[in-house]
Amino acid sequence: MIKIIFFDVFGTLVDWRKSLMGQIKEDNILNGDDLFVEKFVINWRLEYQPILDKVNNKQIPWMTLDKLHLLSLNNTLKKMKVDYVSESNKKKMIFYWHKLNPWEDAKEAIISLNKKFLTSSLSNGNIYLQKNLIKYAGLELNFLVSAESVKLYKPNINVYLSAAESIGFHPNNCALVASHRNDLKAASKAGFFTTFIKRSTEYGKFSYKFPKTNFIPNLSVGKLTEIKKKLIT
Repeated sequence: MIKIIFFDVFGTLVDWRKSLMGQIKEDNILNGDDLFVEKFVINWRLEYQPILDKVNNKQIPWMTLDKLHLLSLNNTLKKMKVDYVSESNKKKMIFYWHKLNPWEDAKEAIISLNKKFLTSSLSNGNIYLQKNLIKYAGLELNFLVSAESVKLYKPNINVYLSAAESIGFHPNNCALVASHRNDLKAASKAGFFTTFIKRSTEYGKFSYKFPKTNFIPNLSVGKLTEIKKKLIT
């Protein structure tokens, strides 16, 4: 029986691509048209999983996601030959990840689910980042759970097991909602019920650049607002 629903955050609850693009353009940090800004944001996100894997494989020391975002930002700037972004603007760009807009179904779905289940984040984002982000996005989650508690990153199985234990539930009482099948596949191995939410515009025109994982979840939905009905019935 499912008692708590965990949510991945980046991509699942919030639209990181459009949010980052909007903030970069508003602050006029990058020289270039909208397509250049979008490519930059996509390339920055492409650095995400590889650098998390380096932490998990002990190729680099444990660091919070904020610090890893800075490393991956510098990598992206170098690869795209952008050499004019100041250190103060880099810090500003890191904080953009604390201010991402929610998908239009996120707020309503969480409010509804809170009436029947406990809800929590299960994110690679450090708690400081998550607190700022969840407040900014207006998402009324009951708990915030971060991979930083085990000094590992998803999709390491210990992140999911620790999340369940931290709230006091067996993995079989836990569900994970995510827009990424690699996340769900790992959660399934930990014993979680898995729900896939398709975010067709998450990567814009660049979804082909991101690795695909073959995994069939327990449940698939088009909107987060469908989850409660399908789980209860």
